[in-house]
Amino acid sequence: MWSTFLLSITGSIAARVLTSLGIGIFSYAAISSVLNIVIANITSQYQSMNSVVLNILNLAGVGQALGIIIAAMTVRASLLAIKKLRPI
Repeated sequence: MWSTFLLSITGSIAARVLTSLGIGIFSYAAISSVLNIVIANITSQYQSMNSVVLNILNLAGVGQALGIIIAAMTVRASLLAIKKLRPI
């Protein structure tokens, strides 16, 4: 009697965990691919500038600012994927 009850609970919990993991991984993969496209566009546009303008921007710290912004977008994407895992 207890074994059937425990098996029914564990099966239900395992199914919920696997479903949540699947949704979280799919969400992170989708957000990550969009984020990679955005990062590729930002870096290609930044590198296609004139060298004089690029040097002035680098002296102003624009390269570091872009790195911070990209890191923030990556953290935000990770947090969105983690949110999908919470209702376990």
